[in-house]
Amino acid sequence: MDATVNQEDPKEGLFSNTRLDPAQLPRVEAAEMYRPEPDYLYMRLTSLGLVALLIIGGLLPLALSQNWAWYYWLLPYLVVGGAAFFLEWRSFKERGYMLREQDITYRKGWLFQSVTSVPFNRLQHCEYSQGPLGKLFDLAAVKVFTAGGASSDVTVQGLSTERAQELRNYLTQISSRHA
Repeated sequence: MDATVNQEDPKEGLFSNTRLDPAQLPRVEAAEMYRPEPDYLYMRLTSLGLVALLIIGGLLPLALSQNWAWYYWLLPYLVVGGAAFFLEWRSFKERGYMLREQDITYRKGWLFQSVTSVPFNRLQHCEYSQGPLGKLFDLAAVKVFTAGGASSDVTVQGLSTERAQELRNYLTQISSRHA
């Protein structure tokens, strides 16, 4: 909001703060989001599956050495694992990013939704990153940083490597214009 001098009555103060109607603000939900690549869901589910196999591999010798009935420890594990897979699948539909004239916005989550916007004039730098599973699925992420933080403010995940490089180059160009 812009600080303006009140010309009508100098006794009221030097600055005014005009009230905005929330109904007139642009809605992030109304704008179209760019969705992650479909392979990103498979990458996330593969990651969950690998973690599940590691946990089973660790618990199986313990269960066999204690003569536990396999269904006592496997059933709760399957319920929790199934819920994790369902939540990952359902939240995938809510992920996306949007570039607007003045900012980049990233939305994620279904049960606990998060929408983060970073104005271009606050953008300090951005990074392209790709992990081992990302290389396998040909997917990458772009991390957007603002001043004053050691971690990224927004991480746009699930992009094809080509799209991620294009986005990083675009954001780098934009940040140099606002510097």
